[in-house]
Amino acid sequence: MLDILKHQQWIVIALVFFGIMAYIAIIRWLDRKWIDERFGNQNRQAISFGVNYFGRATEPGKPRRSSGFLLLLPDSLFYRSRFKKIELEIPGSRIARVYHDRNHKGVDMHTSLVKIDFVNAEDQRDTVAFKVPYPPQWIRAIENTLLKNKA
Repeated sequence: MLDILKHQQWIVIALVFFGIMAYIAIIRWLDRKWIDERFGNQNRQAISFGVNYFGRATEPGKPRRSSGFLLLLPDSLFYRSRFKKIELEIPGSRIARVYHDRNHKGVDMHTSLVKIDFVNAEDQRDTVAFKVPYPPQWIRAIENTLLKNKA
């Protein structure tokens, strides 16, 4: 058996590749299942997996990083991390501005960020930063869904 694997490295590479693909599919399936249980049949406007969250500006210390999904609902924006169990829900009525930047908390993140200025639960102005796929589309979606009624 080891002799077959010794001369057929492509089998090992294929097994590793398909193992990684299966892991990604299972993680996404679990996230979708959790979303369906939590939000039911609410009208989901947009969803992205593999989103990086860099924390709130009012949190002390340097930007932290966690990976999870971002969900745009008709009345709010919701983020949940995969492993750190961070959950953040920002009601649309509390969002002041959505924009693109490369810095968060005074640190150059060397990537394109979607930043959201909002009023937090303590009635303080706050900012969060996300790295999402296709930032201009997310900015437009948030503006069209959550900010158009405020104007």
